[in-house]
Amino acid sequence: MRVNFKRSAQTDVNMKKKQPRTLQSTLNTIGILMFIGILIRWWTVPFAVSKDLRIYYNPDFQMKPSECKEFLAFVLCAASVYFSLVNVYFLGKTGKTLVYTVLVLLAVFNLYMMLALLAVATH
Repeated sequence: MRVNFKRSAQTDVNMKKKQPRTLQSTLNTIGILMFIGILIRWWTVPFAVSKDLRIYYNPDFQMKPSECKEFLAFVLCAASVYFSLVNVYFLGKTGKTLVYTVLVLLAVFNLYMMLALLAVATH
């Protein structure tokens, strides 16, 4: 007995290939999850744990409307900086240089603000 293999009449099979996950998409996904977690803090802050490990609601920890606006502004600014830096980084060599420059400037600014706040707090 001999098997006779023949090609199918339809040789073009259109299968959608799964695109490989890149570092950029991974960092964007991590950023989305991270900032969603930070925003969830808005609602979970008033809950605390007592000494006997019971969860209770403390209305003193609830953010006031002005604090909510400030918190939301901070989160949106931080998210825009994060996503901008991640996406600019993958534009090429110039993007990487720009991102590293911005990160160094942010580090210097943070050190300056830390020292300024320390000087104000000690006087």
